[in-house]
Amino acid sequence: MKHLDKNELMEKLDEMVAILGAETVLEELARAMSSNELQDNLEYVDRMQETELFN
Repeated sequence: MKHLDKNELMEKLDEMVAILGAETVLEELARAMSSNELQDNLEYVDRMQETELFN
């Protein structure tokens, strides 16, 4: 399968959320990541949304 660009991936994500629901997609994405990847991504969201959970 060819690699998709960011816009194409966001469209696929929207479709997947419409089919499975946001909670299921989020849980499956988290399970697919290593511990380090999950932490990096959670820290990114924490910084972007200013939740200060990792401070």
